[in-house]
Amino acid sequence: MPWGNRPTPSVEERFWANVNKTTKCWLWTGGKTPDGYGQLWQQGKHVQAHRFAYELLIKLIPAGMTIDHLCRNRACVNPTHMEP
Repeated sequence: MPWGNRPTPSVEERFWANVNKTTKCWLWTGGKTPDGYGQLWQQGKHVQAHRFAYELLIKLIPAGMTIDHLCRNRACVNPTHMEP
């Protein structure tokens, strides 16, 4: 068992373990795509960390919509810096 005696962390726990909250942005410290967007593994596939954060803390993203980083920092996962 890769986690030893510890339970496997939830996707939310893994998400927060890779967030560095600064005075402005919440910087993703985990894996990133070649163009600088954070990503994490969820239910057998990679998901974009900023979209995960928005849906976790704000609301579901409407189908077909993208998320715009108002801060222009692709590694930021602060949902208050995003809008559909």
